[in-house]
Amino acid sequence: MGKRWMAGGLLALALLLIAAAPPVAGARGRTAVIIDGQGTQTSGTKKQEETAPPEDETASEEEPAPAEEGELLIEEIQEPVGSLEDLRAVEVSGVPAEGRDAACYAVYWGLLPSGENGDFDPQAPVSRGEAVAALYRLSGILTPVDRCRYADVPEELQAAVAWAEAAGVSGGVSEDRFDPHSPVTRSQLAVMLHRFAAWRGEDLESRLAVSWDGEEIPAYAEEALWWALEWGLFQGMTDHGLYPALPVSRLQTATMLARLQRDRDPLAASLTLPEGGAASLSRQKHEALSKAVEAAAKRYGAVGVQVAVIEGGAVTDTYSYGWAVKNSAPMTARHKLRVASLSKVMVGLSAALLQEEGVVDYDEDIGTYWGKNARNPRHPKTPVTIRTILTHTSTLRNSESIAWDYQGVRAQLGTAAGYGGGTPGSLASWSYNNHAFGILGQTLELASGQYLDDVLGRRLLRPLGADGAFAAGTLKHPELITPLYRASGAVGRSAASIRSVERWAAPGASGRQFAGGFTASAYDCAKLAAVLAGDGCFEGVRLMEPSSVEEMERHSWTALPGGTYQAHPMRYRPKLYGREGLFYHTGSAYGVYNLLSYDPVTGDGVVVLTMGASGKQDRYSIYAVCGEISTAVYEAVKR
Repeated sequence: MGKRWMAGGLLALALLLIAAAPPVAGARGRTAVIIDGQGTQTSGTKKQEETAPPEDETASEEEPAPAEEGELLIEEIQEPVGSLEDLRAVEVSGVPAEGRDAACYAVYWGLLPSGENGDFDPQAPVSRGEAVAALYRLSGILTPVDRCRYADVPEELQAAVAWAEAAGVSGGVSEDRFDPHSPVTRSQLAVMLHRFAAWRGEDLESRLAVSWDGEEIPAYAEEALWWALEWGLFQGMTDHGLYPALPVSRLQTATMLARLQRDRDPLAASLTLPEGGAASLSRQKHEALSKAVEAAAKRYGAVGVQVAVIEGGAVTDTYSYGWAVKNSAPMTARHKLRVASLSKVMVGLSAALLQEEGVVDYDEDIGTYWGKNARNPRHPKTPVTIRTILTHTSTLRNSESIAWDYQGVRAQLGTAAGYGGGTPGSLASWSYNNHAFGILGQTLELASGQYLDDVLGRRLLRPLGADGAFAAGTLKHPELITPLYRASGAVGRSAASIRSVERWAAPGASGRQFAGGFTASAYDCAKLAAVLAGDGCFEGVRLMEPSSVEEMERHSWTALPGGTYQAHPMRYRPKLYGREGLFYHTGSAYGVYNLLSYDPVTGDGVVVLTMGASGKQDRYSIYAVCGEISTAVYEAVKR
């Protein structure tokens, strides 16, 4: 890797270049910087010393180590930039019109190269390695240092990572790991940009200090995030929340880099950049919708209600009514309820994510994952699969009285007593099946060797800043768990009982929680629903593949009794609540009546969690309290 520039003649040449460089040049003609053997910068740039603590329990960003004595980083003075016409002639595809200038700028300067046929892939997450490489190219320092000390960095990124560490822009997540392939989060990128600006000697003063209700901002990133917000780098990305742990997309990164260059590069200053999405109609009509929620809650006698609104794939608003603890603690958007059968959507999401990762196959015999024959003896040639469970056509026996533990379930999978009638996979065998979803959760855990809380946590919950779990006792804020009230006013299940659910002995050891035990707020459930409503994207960044969402939405056009169509595991109903069609799932247990739904065309959606209300159903066989609230919301946010 590179060479060590030790010769006196080369040192003199480097110093000559520095002396000749203008103090503030254009985007590609910055003042050169030398990092000496102690890691200090001789250009007068202030080096930040803060250390980045963990984004989660397993990763932290360490203070960059100093370069070895004698290593120099020499800036190459670039030619002046071309014209705006030259930039816009760059071939990029797949980019919305408002983001084209930013994408062209990133490709033009080689900050984020495009793929085949100019495909920019604007919603793809940017990795930590790609973020550092972009800043390395933007710096103009293209002479590599002698070594990169991280063993997990591929050769093509070693020069950029070594530069970033020497310049104080970014360190690793541990002593010997940089983790170059993990998505860079908003917090991490803000810190990198802040340190990069410090390295360039720019003004880092920020008078901004704001907060987003319920969002926890890492202490190490606070100053950087306030600076990035005040300088407009996150413009259009934080209309509905800061989401500090959310990955950053290629288009968002390109836009941030272009904004970073506005005062240095006239070309960047002339670009047309994305400014943000449409205003929230729910927020504009918040008072009227609050009254509609309250009226429906009172009409059906609810003790407490939470509502979360999705508009265009973004969670935009929340509503709360009544009590979290009756006559004691008012309900808020942060309180957590056991969501009953909405849990099946979370199991379905887990299955989709694991299939996307190649861990499971929807159409594989589940016996493969249990290490035994798991066929219905009446149909020995027809496998019971993940798909048949998701669509309630597995023919597995459904009863609260049979086993939920690993040994018991494994035994019943091989006997006639474990199955009912019908042919697995046939819509004629459809029967709503709680117990089968317990077995599905166990199957997914056995196949992956992970708890489903960890699968969802890694891929969705942590990036979305959502606090939800099947093992409610492991929540970050278990003190926010509510008791569940029945329509009679009696407690259906205590908060202490829900909090008592800790992780089972090993992944797959129990299926008890997967049919109805997921615990979260309506707000956090809506974040997960928004990923589906956004075809796998959330706030402009892709968290799961569109094909995975399409698979979850796949359904037969043969209607079930009542006029719905079974998907994986939601149902689809045309002409519902003023929309052309909605995917939805209901849930009820211990006095709660819940509904999660979204419009796949507009990306709008609603999550309603209630307790203590009447279980009366509307003409769609959906709980009336949820249906009335959803109708009001869908009407209010219609564009």
